Amino acid sequence: MNKDLSIRHIVLIFSLYITQILGFAYFTEAFVAILRRNGVTLENLGLVYMLGLFWVIRFLWAPVIDRFSIKKLGHYRGWIIIFQSLMVLLLILSSGYSLIDNIPTVVFFAVLLAFFSASQDVALGALVLKTVSMKSRPTANALKSAGGMIGTILGSGVGLVLYTHLGWKCTMLIMAVVTAISLVQILFYTEPEKEEDGKQKKIDYKQYIDFWKGKEKKYWFLFLVIYPITISVAFGLVTPMLVDLRWTLDKIGLYVHIIGFGLGVLASFGASKLIGMFGKKRILIVAASGQFIGILLLLFLAFGFDNTSLAMFVIGFIFVFNSPSQVVMTTLMMNNASHKTPAAQISVQHGVYMFSGILFSGLSVSLAGVFGYLTIIVSASFIGIIAILASIKIKLEE
Repeated sequence: MNKDLSIRHIVLIFSLYITQILGFAYFTEAFVAILRRNGVTLENLGLVYMLGLFWVIRFLWAPVIDRFSIKKLGHYRGWIIIFQSLMVLLLILSSGYSLIDNIPTVVFFAVLLAFFSASQDVALGALVLKTVSMKSRPTANALKSAGGMIGTILGSGVGLVLYTHLGWKCTMLIMAVVTAISLVQILFYTEPEKEEDGKQKKIDYKQYIDFWKGKEKKYWFLFLVIYPITISVAFGLVTPMLVDLRWTLDKIGLYVHIIGFGLGVLASFGASKLIGMFGKKRILIVAASGQFIGILLLLFLAFGFDNTSLAMFVIGFIFVFNSPSQVVMTTLMMNNASHKTPAAQISVQHGVYMFSGILFSGLSVSLAGVFGYLTIIVSASFIGIIAILASIKIKLEE
């Protein structure tokens, strides 16, 4: 039987979600700034952002995680221990190389860390589905959303500060120690055995075809594509728009990456309570409506209103309504996944969702250079209306 989240379980899940993102955020955010300062071209820096694709294609190896296990360690706990240990090891190894003299080697470590980070999330999502009751899943996914944002703040913001004052080696070792905290926690956790365990006898890729069969699943696929577009466009445009308003990089970092993400963390915890009070569908509709309003608020920045208070309101609004959508969507993905192969079925849904977000976030910036911010914002707002209507129409089990 699934059990409600205990304090110890909450701390473990929260810690794992923070540390899985910590090193990844450093390599995709702070690392880029460091490389750029040292003369790396923009074309080559673009390759660093491709690390996020591991989170899109992780469904390719998720069936392996469902199929194989080390019984003495527990099925998904064992995989988490392996991936968490490898992340700690890579951070330690990275500290031993001079960044400026060994950029290809460090980038190779970054690629491996991105792979292990995405894989750890596959195993952790399956463990959460296996051990947390359906009633408590919104809380667990609030921990995922908030943990990811805190990990991003620590990795991209605090990590850059640490590098500035302590240098590369000390920063990497500090991150290794913080990541190791979660490793120690999971070592003292025992994964409960369930009746479903051990029934998966082969690596099953055919399930990815079977999963999308049926009218409702096809609608769910389209919904996963449409729902993240508006908020992804907003996230893609906000930083270049602030740069065009001549905001300094440290000011953008403070308001977007620290205050904005901080508000998102608070909203994540509030979202789980609201889902319990009003149900997933109402929150889905409200979040979609908030994202629609958020993209329209960017019009103030597009028209050149350079007011710090107004910009902070716009940024805060976008982050606050992003968090509930993340919590409810990841909860729905869990509810749609099979207990027999949870790693694979959560990963394939999240892959569609993330690919749509990454694609339209990138396209929004590129197309804004051709058609202007106004055209892209208005276009995204129409997609936002479609997302609201789709949220109203979709059938959910409360």
